[in-house]
Amino acid sequence: MKDIAIIYQDHHTLIVNKPAGVVIHPTYKHTDGETMWDAVLACLEQQAGDDWQPPSVPDEPAWAKAPPLVQEMLRARRTQRFWQEWGLLPRPCLLHRLDKDTSGAVALARTERSRHHLARQFHEHRVVKRYLAVVTRGAPEWARPRVPLILKRRQADGCEEVVHTCPGLWSLGNEGLILDGPLKRDPDERRRCIVASGGQEAKTMISVLATQHEYILLEVQPVTGRMHQIRAHLAALGYAIVGDQVYAPLAKDGTLQRQFLHAYSLELRRFPDDDLCTFVAPLASDLLLWLKRYFPEAMAIEQGAPLDGYPARVTGAGRWCGSAIISSGST
Repeated sequence: MKDIAIIYQDHHTLIVNKPAGVVIHPTYKHTDGETMWDAVLACLEQQAGDDWQPPSVPDEPAWAKAPPLVQEMLRARRTQRFWQEWGLLPRPCLLHRLDKDTSGAVALARTERSRHHLARQFHEHRVVKRYLAVVTRGAPEWARPRVPLILKRRQADGCEEVVHTCPGLWSLGNEGLILDGPLKRDPDERRRCIVASGGQEAKTMISVLATQHEYILLEVQPVTGRMHQIRAHLAALGYAIVGDQVYAPLAKDGTLQRQFLHAYSLELRRFPDDDLCTFVAPLASDLLLWLKRYFPEAMAIEQGAPLDGYPARVTGAGRWCGSAIISSGST
């Protein structure tokens, strides 16, 4: 079982840095106890018990007229409700997923109140997920969109303009591009997705961080959360993520055995204080080594992305917990 690095942990929330090559949770195909979920549970079992206790609060005014036994019953029910809503869940709740060969930040809720608070943000697309991806021109013929992939140019002022001709990513500059096209499983191969009619709404924002020769380093923000969304949208645009075993051939050099796709940042409002926090995971070592060898230009960018191997972090003044810095910033 691979070790899972904890980026952030408190009574309500857990953020971990998933390594590549690990399935995120058990399925009928993965029952060997080698998933990220199994590793998280094993890690939590080794920790000291949580010392949270229900708060001591005064009785409700209306309880004063009730007999003493009824008052005790009402207090017990309230305490039970506190434990159910604010106490630790028997097991933390996964809030989203990453593909097996994608590394990076994953959020889990540890209490029922936190689960509701965070799940609502994911449902309303208010959680900002940022990925790093290296792409090159070219994608399989089967990945071409069956219905139009709508492209919009994202201006610096936030305005969107429909693009009728696909621009080359090398010429994109500081302006972002929005990819908007429904995704569904490919009827010819159910393990991959295509842009086609009858699919689920999917929207992805991309921007160029660096270029060198045939390689482009992108920051990618999936607005929705569909299966293989980033990989399928980029393939539909005509670009393949380096090393992708499904949507592109292996890297030419043969040293990268999985897609160069890393979930480096999660921005969400933490429970219970509702502070806006950004949790950042360092770039995985195999991707960092590949960059240094084949795309050194990307190492020089100044975008705040974790390319130089510094520890996982959260914005704001931090305190150490294991191998990660924990902190918050409110707005």
